[in-house]
Amino acid sequence: MGLGLGEKATLLSSGFDAVSTNKAQSPLDTPEIISLTNGITGQLLVSVKPMDNAKCYGVRCAAMGPGGTLGAWQTGGLFTISRSMRVSGLTRGTDYTVQVRAIGGSTGYSDWSNPSSHMCM
Repeated sequence: MGLGLGEKATLLSSGFDAVSTNKAQSPLDTPEIISLTNGITGQLLVSVKPMDNAKCYGVRCAAMGPGGTLGAWQTGGLFTISRSMRVSGLTRGTDYTVQVRAIGGSTGYSDWSNPSSHMCM
């Protein structure tokens, strides 16, 4: 139950801020990859913009074959920190396409991000 108009004015005049207690979750937006770089040998580092209501992020990657054809998608892991997702066990000198999705919100999963590609060193 919320505050009445007079109660809210009294609260604000006391120096406290009114904070919403609404815990309703909303659908997740599609993540946006902001960087895809090399980590140690055989590792790519993925960063996305942090998202409200995301409990974690799932990463998938696929090796690019001859002519730019994508191989099978492989799970890159689940991560709770959006700015430092380390995908390991990759083959040096191979181009990989990476996508990220957020997990949480009212729908459970977001759509997969736009693909981003990088050569693993």
